[in-house]
Amino acid sequence: MTTPESSWVGYEVQAGVAAIRLQRPQAGNRLTNDMALALAEALDAGRESRVIVLCAEGPDFCLGREMAPPPPGAGVSAADVLRDDAAPIQQLYEAFGRCRAPVLGIVSGRAWGIGLVLAARCDLTLCTPDSSFALRELERGIPPCIAMAPLLDRMPAKALAHLVFGAEPIDANAALAAGIVGGIVEDSRLQAEGNALVQRLLAFPAPAVQAVKQYLATAPRHHESNAVLYGAGLLANVLGSR
Repeated sequence: MTTPESSWVGYEVQAGVAAIRLQRPQAGNRLTNDMALALAEALDAGRESRVIVLCAEGPDFCLGREMAPPPPGAGVSAADVLRDDAAPIQQLYEAFGRCRAPVLGIVSGRAWGIGLVLAARCDLTLCTPDSSFALRELERGIPPCIAMAPLLDRMPAKALAHLVFGAEPIDANAALAAGIVGGIVEDSRLQAEGNALVQRLLAFPAPAVQAVKQYLATAPRHHESNAVLYGAGLLANVLGSR
């Protein structure tokens, strides 16, 4: 997909690492629908890379979607919502799901709305101590159910409920406790720590890394005994391919 907004999503590959960058700092990297589709295309382009890194230009990671709610009485239909609100984001979620490589999110500043979702949807996420995370849609009368969908198996239900019903930003420590991020790194060390983690991932055999990603994506939904059997099957595939 080629649109003027595609330039707001940068993409490059070097030495097995695909780097995807949100490049709309003048608007807080807010995602338009075309940007969401461009981001999905970038994830698809990099899904066979060894590692994918998602980061952003400017002081904020992403302040949410650029989509004003319709005025009362606008007569919005379910088809309108599915087309304009759900479909571009669903395509983005599905692109994340198609990535065989682990996705590392590098977050600084505010990650609000879809920005929080992107941070949580990455397999690994580092953030700075001054980062904040929020789902404030209820303040505009919008139930953030589309945003909540990929968070249901990544966050404790109680933490997600407080995040949504409280409609207030949480800090990096609370995001770490809730499972939105996996590590907090001083701003001066963020790039170096991210690079070190990428190199660590590259040092492992790719089939083993991909098996772990696949297992984490599906096994939590299994009964424990089925999860063990599923894990054994993945291990057998990896060992048998050596």
